Amino acid sequence: MNTVFPVELEFFSPAGEKLSSSLLQGFTRDVGEGGLCVELKSFGRSTEGLFSFGNALELVINPTFLSGPVRAGGKIAWVRKEDSPHPPHYTLGVAYTRIDPAANRKIIRFAKRLVWVPRLAAAAGVVLLAALAFFVWHNQKLVGENKKLVGQLIASAEKKSEIASRLEAVEKRKAELASEMRSARSRIKGLEESLAARKRLSEAIKALEAGKKDLQKSLEAASDLGAGSSKEVFRRMMEWVRSHQNLRTGLVASFEGDVRLEDWAFTYDQALACQVFLLFQNREAAEAVLDFFDRKAERKEGAFFNGYYAADGYPVESVIHVGPNVWIGIAALQHGRATGSERFLPLAESVADWLIGRQDAEGGFQGGPGFSWYSTEHHLDAYAFLGMLHQKTGKEKYKRARDRVLGWIKKYAYSAKDKRMNRGKGDATIATDTFSWAIAAIGPPTLAGLAFDPEAIMDFAEKNCEVTVSFAKPDGQTISATGFDFAKAKNLGRGGVLSTEWTAQMAVSYRVLSDYFRSIGDSAKAARYREKTDFYLNELQKLVITSPSRVGQGRGCLPYASQDDADTGHGWRTPRGKRTGSVAGTAYGLFAWMGYNPFDLGRFPGDTP
Repeated sequence: MNTVFPVELEFFSPAGEKLSSSLLQGFTRDVGEGGLCVELKSFGRSTEGLFSFGNALELVINPTFLSGPVRAGGKIAWVRKEDSPHPPHYTLGVAYTRIDPAANRKIIRFAKRLVWVPRLAAAAGVVLLAALAFFVWHNQKLVGENKKLVGQLIASAEKKSEIASRLEAVEKRKAELASEMRSARSRIKGLEESLAARKRLSEAIKALEAGKKDLQKSLEAASDLGAGSSKEVFRRMMEWVRSHQNLRTGLVASFEGDVRLEDWAFTYDQALACQVFLLFQNREAAEAVLDFFDRKAERKEGAFFNGYYAADGYPVESVIHVGPNVWIGIAALQHGRATGSERFLPLAESVADWLIGRQDAEGGFQGGPGFSWYSTEHHLDAYAFLGMLHQKTGKEKYKRARDRVLGWIKKYAYSAKDKRMNRGKGDATIATDTFSWAIAAIGPPTLAGLAFDPEAIMDFAEKNCEVTVSFAKPDGQTISATGFDFAKAKNLGRGGVLSTEWTAQMAVSYRVLSDYFRSIGDSAKAARYREKTDFYLNELQKLVITSPSRVGQGRGCLPYASQDDADTGHGWRTPRGKRTGSVAGTAYGLFAWMGYNPFDLGRFPGDTP
C-alpha cells in the first residue's frame, strides 16, 4: 500500500508463554487475506530474541479508516533483518491464526483500493490524454478542411469575377468594332476598299466571338467548381452560427472577435439566426431561440429589449426599438411556415398587438418607447410582418394595421422627385437598407401601384451606395470586392465601407425584381436583374473569412463590414477587430445565396414545388 497504519504486538512462545512484559510498536504497509508484514525497530538483544520463527503474537491493528482497532492472533512465519541504517530494522511475516472476518475484508478492500485506484487513475489519465490528442488532431483536421473549402469558394469567386470582367471587355470591344463597321459603310466610297474594311472588322468580331465562347466555358467551369464547395461551405457557415448558441438560453452571440461585444446577443440577430437554422432544417436550434423570447426573455411594456447576454439572458441595454421586435414576429411566422407548427403563433400575435397599440393616427410608429423619430426601415418590416400575419390568421385587424402602415410609407418614405427612399419621417438621409427592403418587403407590383418606381429605387441605391473596396483578409491576402455601403460614402468622408449584410439584402432584392419581370414575361429585364444578383453574390463570396476561434473551428463566416470601427452614418460603428465574424452578415449572406426572402411567407427554400 502507499500508506501505513500502526500495529501493536505482544509476543508468546509456541507453547503460549508470554515472552515480554510490554507491547512493541510497529507498522504495516503490506497486507493479505491470511496475514500481514510488520516492520519494527530493534531495541537490543532482548527484543531481537522475540523475533523467532514460530512464536505466537497478539496483534492490535489500528487502521485509520476504521472506527476502532482490530484484534487478531497470529504467528511468525518469517523474519528479515536489515542492519542499515542503524539501529537494525526487522520485517516480520505474520500469519493470522484468528481475525474477525468482517474486519479483515474491510482491510483487504481498502488495500485493494489503494493499489488499484492509482492504476485506474493512471489508465484514465492515459485514456484522457489519448482522447485529448485525438480531439486536438480532429479539431486541426476540421480547421484544415474548413479553410480548404473556404479557399476553394473564394478562388472560384475570384476566377468568376476575372472572367466576367474579360467578358465585359469582349462585349465592349465587339460594340466598338460594330460601330466602326457602321462608320466604314458611310465613310468609305470605294467598293473594294469598303469590302476589305468590312471583311477585316467581321473577322475581328468572329475572333472576339470565339474568345467569348472560350471565356464562357471557363466561367461555367469556375461556377461548377464553386458549386461543389459552396453547398458544404454554406452548411458549415450555419454550423458557425450554431456554434455560438448558448445551450442554456438558446441565444446566439452576435459577434466573434470584438471583446466589447462579447456575449451580446442582439434581438434582430436572433431572428436571423433562427431563420438560418430553419433553412437547414435544424428545428431544435431554431426553437431554442424562439423559446427564449416566448417564455424567458424579460420584457418592458410587453416589448423585447434590443439585446440580451447570451450566457444568462439578462438585457444588455434598456433600449427598445420597433424593428427588432417585428423581426422576432417574422421569425415566429417563418417557423410555422417551415415546420407546419403553430407553437409560436401566439408569440407573433403578441408582437403584433404591441405594435398596433403604438400605431399613431397616421398609421406610423415612433422608433420605440421614449423616442420621437420615425424609421422607414421599421415601417417596411412592420408592413411585411402584419401582412404575413393576416395571411396566416385571416384576422382583419392585422390587414387594417398593415394598410395604415402602407399609407404612412406612401406619405413619408418615398421621394417622388428623386425616386428614392427616405430614412424616416422628415429624414432624407440615404440608408441602403431602406432601398433593398422596399423591394423585398412591399414587392414590385404593390410599389408600382403606389407610383413608386422599383427599378429607379434600386438604381438610385446602386449609383449612390455601391462601392469597390480593398479588403485585407486575416491571412494577409488583399482582395477587391464590390458591394454596398451603409450610406452614401461621399457624405461620410471615410471612404467606402462594404456592408456584407446590406449587400446581401440588395442581392435578395435584385432576385425579387428578376422573378417579378419573369412573371410578367419581360425576359430581358429578368435576365438583367438575375445577372446583378449573381454578380453581388459572387462578390460576397470573396469576403468569406475563416473563424479564428476554438468553437468556430475554421468554419466560414462573413465579417460585419470591410472596415472595422467605421462610422456607418446611422448612429453606430462597425465592430472592432480585423477577424470579427458577424451573425447578421453571415445570416443574410446565406439568405441571399439560398434565394430566401424573409419577408415572403410563400414557398420556403427546400419545399416541394
